[in-house]
Amino acid sequence: MSAPARRARAGAVGTLIAVAVLAAPPARAAEADQPPPLPHATGTCVGPSPVTARETPWALRRLAPQAAWPLTRGAGVVVAVVDTGVSAAAPALAGSVRAGADVTGGRADSDCAGRGTALAGIVAARPTGDAGPTGLAPDAEILPVRVTDANRRISPARLAAGIRLATAAGADVILVATGVTTDSGELARAVQAAADRDALVVAAVNGQGRGDGADPPVGYPAGYPTVLAVNAVGVDGVPGPVGADAGVDLAAPGAGLGIAPRGSGHYTVGGAAVAAAYVAGVAALVRSYHPGLSQAEVRARLERTALPAPGGGREGPGGAGVLDAYAAVAALDPRQAGPPVPVAAGPVAVPVRPGPSRAVRVAGLTLLGALVVTVLVAAAALGRRGARGPRPAQRPPAGPG
Repeated sequence: MSAPARRARAGAVGTLIAVAVLAAPPARAAEADQPPPLPHATGTCVGPSPVTARETPWALRRLAPQAAWPLTRGAGVVVAVVDTGVSAAAPALAGSVRAGADVTGGRADSDCAGRGTALAGIVAARPTGDAGPTGLAPDAEILPVRVTDANRRISPARLAAGIRLATAAGADVILVATGVTTDSGELARAVQAAADRDALVVAAVNGQGRGDGADPPVGYPAGYPTVLAVNAVGVDGVPGPVGADAGVDLAAPGAGLGIAPRGSGHYTVGGAAVAAAYVAGVAALVRSYHPGLSQAEVRARLERTALPAPGGGREGPGGAGVLDAYAAVAALDPRQAGPPVPVAAGPVAVPVRPGPSRAVRVAGLTLLGALVVTVLVAAAALGRRGARGPRPAQRPPAGPG
């Protein structure tokens, strides 16, 4: 190959590399689409998130609550969220948050920590016209109950008081997102009183070990038999680690997107508390569509329609199995093995929109592909010309004579 041909091909390759660099999205573009984790204790209140979710999280794709929405969206059901309070200022919860109560006195419709609001959004967030997932039961009402102190600590007495407040306020489902590792007679009595008043108590199991390699201690109120104890599963469907005596009843996805307690945007949240929020949301759908069922019958329905989970059967970390939202609502008789009767779902979908970042990436890759083909064709043509060598100069025609 001649020197000009080599230079031409080298230039073509350089152009190709330059085009690839220019067309490739920045290294942080994918990260920019991912909402940040919900901040832990920072000394200041959690504000708006810089990222608004554009994608449907895997948990909602798996649960597909929109399949049940032609039957019910949770209207008429009150879900108490016993945690850090719930912000009534969150746009996706506008008009659905009651005043609630703080165990220390006052209201609970504000949330400095943001976790209670995030969990309430998983249960009942409504479409806002902006991107982002909708809650499982968007027509349900939220009753916030704050049981944490200024340092976000919890005690059995506060937890018992919160459950009693939720019961007295008429909650149909009581989501207990936090817990203690100390059994308490007062807490046990509060849970039993809720069951006696036909409120379904849903609580997250304790998955936090002591750091010495031993099993996580049993958490309460999840450890009480009248409570629906929920463990988290990952995207692979495997339940998280729990103690041998945790008494898991049901499992659900342990990851989601939480709405910001004020302003716009989303935060990522995870753990058994998120799984319990999904179960509470589906319980609201069941109680709305089957108002004649008692809390014990709703619990049995959730367990009997669950999908098998790896982990050793009913006594394992997955309990009865993984939550199945549509089957829990639509099954004619969950004691039978047959599938639920199909319902024409219509054009209902989780209201999310693909973001511009995806469009930019697709356009960039399309442009890159076209330019790659063009550059390679040009390089091949130049290579063929170089292989033939320079064209000999033509002699001038000979003169007469």
